[in-house]
Formats: sequence, C-alpha cells, structure tokens
Amino acid sequence: MSLITDESPRDCSSYKHQHHHRAIHGRRISRRALVVASSAVVSLASLSLILWLVLRPSPPRFSLLAATTTANDSASVVAINAAFAARNPNSHAAVLYDRLQASASYAGLPLTAPSPLIPPFLPQQGQGDAMLSASLTSPPAAAAVAGGRALLRLRVEGQLRWKVAAWVTGRHALTVDCIAVVELQPTPTPSPSAIVGVLQPQDQAGSRCSTTVA
Repeated sequence: MSLITDESPRDCSSYKHQHHHRAIHGRRISRRALVVASSAVVSLASLSLILWLVLRPSPPRFSLLAATTTANDSASVVAINAAFAARNPNSHAAVLYDRLQASASYAGLPLTAPSPLIPPFLPQQGQGDAMLSASLTSPPAAAAVAGGRALLRLRVEGQLRWKVAAWVTGRHALTVDCIAVVELQPTPTPSPSAIVGVLQPQDQAGSRCSTTVA
C-alpha cells in the first residue's frame, strides 16, 4: 500500500467540473442582472415617453406689455426699458426659466448686447403667469431710433424646463421675438435733447410675440 502525499498525483476531473459549473452559474447571474437593469431602464423610458405624450406641455405665450425708448439728440446713447408677460397655458405643468437675456435690434442691426432680465415674478411656483422686465442701453446705434417712428425687435433668449409633479424635464432652448412700434416725441422736460419712445400696443393685452422652444 502506498501513502498519499502532497506530491502524489490527484484526480482533477471533479475540481474542473466544479469550477466550470461555478463559472456558468456566475455568467447566468450576470446576464439576469443585465436583463433586469435593461428592463428597468426601458420601463422608465417608456413611462417618461407616455407621460410626455399624454401631458405634452405647450410652450409659454409671451407678450410685450410696454416698451420705452429714451435717446439724446446727439444719438450717443439709447436706453430701452421693456416689460414682458409670459403666460403658461398648461394647467398640469409648471414652467421654470433659466438664464433669460434680452436684446434689441433695429432694421437687422443690433442696438444692444444681451442683458440679463430681472428675475421673474412666478406665482404658484411657476404654475401661472410670469412678469419680466429688461433695461437695455446702447452707445453706438442710437441714431437709428431718432426719427418719428421706430420698429424695434426685442428678443428674449434663455432656457426653460417643465415640471410635472416631482418630475422635471431637461433644459430646452427658448427664443422669443417681439416687435415694438415706438412713437418718438420730445419730452416735456427742461432738457429738449431727450427723445422718448412709447410702445403702441395692438390691444390692451399687449403685443403678441413669437415663441420657439427647441
């Protein structure tokens, strides 16, 4: 009878079988985990798509309520003050605005550089309407608005998000274009060099603006 020592040859067939079985079992667990994770992602994406298709928030409706333009007779500086109203037509979704800036142009020429808007007043945490205002100044191109009537284009650019319950969408680019017909007239002040333009709205609700959300 021979003694079994560490140097004696072993039967490795059972060991190899166990190792192979464990490897197959581990791969099955990994595949199951991957399938479960993929199913969860697909379910969440499908739920988000269904919510979006059912709710489908509409873009806010902007209008220009007032615009005042002041320039001196030397056409060295023009100041534009504008007030906007943003109406949220969605009863089920709130609108969150980010990084809003306003600018003005005349006949395709920029009058002012983009300037941050004053933080909007958002009743009911953005569920209802918003009131925004901007104060713009332009040193170079004031001469364009110094003659009787001026047709100004006011643009608001920024980002918005919709909030439905606890779900908030990603950021979407927002572009709003408004046309202001401004009547220029001398001011009844001791300084005859000032010229003031006041927006002539189409109706009491103000001048409607075109809104693009991408």
